[in-house]
Amino acid sequence: MTSSRTILENLKNLNQFLGKFHQSKQSAYFEKLIAEVFSHVLYLPYFTSDNEDINTPHRLTWQGQNDPISGAPRGKPDAIAYCSDFCLIIEATLKTGANQCSQEFAQSIRHRENFCSQTAIQQKDAIVLLICTELHIDTYRSIRSSPRQEYKLIPIQVLELVKILETSILAFTMRHLELRLLLNGISNLVQESPSLDDFQRNVDGLLANWQKEVLNGEKCAFLGVKSYEAICQIGRTNVNAAEILSLLLNNSIVKRYFDIIHDKPTIPYIEESLIKQSLGVAIGKTTKDELIFERVHSADFKARGLRLIKAVEEVNG
Repeated sequence: MTSSRTILENLKNLNQFLGKFHQSKQSAYFEKLIAEVFSHVLYLPYFTSDNEDINTPHRLTWQGQNDPISGAPRGKPDAIAYCSDFCLIIEATLKTGANQCSQEFAQSIRHRENFCSQTAIQQKDAIVLLICTELHIDTYRSIRSSPRQEYKLIPIQVLELVKILETSILAFTMRHLELRLLLNGISNLVQESPSLDDFQRNVDGLLANWQKEVLNGEKCAFLGVKSYEAICQIGRTNVNAAEILSLLLNNSIVKRYFDIIHDKPTIPYIEESLIKQSLGVAIGKTTKDELIFERVHSADFKARGLRLIKAVEEVNG
C-alpha cells in the first residue's frame, strides 16, 4: 500500500501524477487515487474488486481492478467505504464541464439505492460523495435542487480533499465520527449557500475550523508520539523534557501541526503528553524542575493498547 504522504503529494500534484499515464487510463488512476485517499483518511484496509474480502467488516473497496487497470464498471459506484457506523458511496470524475453532473454524477442516487437494497445499510447511513477537481456551477445547482432531500449529495473538490487527508495524517488517531461531522456540515452548506461562490467560501471556512478542532483534540496524542520519537532519537535511557523540546522545535511536521492550531510545543505539554499517552515514565527531575523520562518499550505499550481494546470490545458485547 502506498504511504499516506506519497498519496498526499500525488493529490497535491494531480496533473503531474496523472501525466505519467496514458490519457485513456487517467480516469481509472484518478478513481484509484481517490479510493486510496479515503482508505488513509479513515484508516481502513484497502481492497479492489480483484481481492475484496467481504469478511472484513470495516474496509474500503475500489470497484476497479489493477491488472490490467480499469475503472469501476457502469452501474456501480467508484468506491465504497464501510466505516464504523456509516458507509461512503464515492464517485470521482475528472470532468469539469457542463456535462459533469449528467455524465458522471446523475447515477449516484441509483448506485446508493442499489447498495442499500443489497445490504443491511439504512439510507440515512449511506452518504454519497461527489469528488471532482473543479465543481461546475450546473452540478451545484442540480445538487441544491434535488427534490429528494433524504439523498444528500456532498460535493468535495480535490483541494478540499488535500486538507482532509493532511488533517488525518497529522492527527493519526482521528476517528470516523470527525469525518462524518464534517460531511454533515458540508451537506448543510449546500442548502444554505445560494451560489457556488458562497458555497466554496463557506466550505473553506468550515474546513479551516474543522481542521483546527480535530488537531486540538488530538494534540496530546500527536505530541506524545513525537516526544517519544525524540527520546528514541536522542538514544539515551533517561531524557529530560528540555532536550525533547529542543528537537521538536526543529521538526517540520511538529511546526506544521502547531502552526495550524496557532500554538507551540512547551515543556508542560511534552510532560503531560508522555504521561497521559503512557509513552514515558517520569523517573526524576532536573535542577530546573523539569521531568526526566524513560521511554516505555513498544511491547509494553502494545500490550496496554490490546488490553484497552479488549475492555472496550467487551463493553460493546
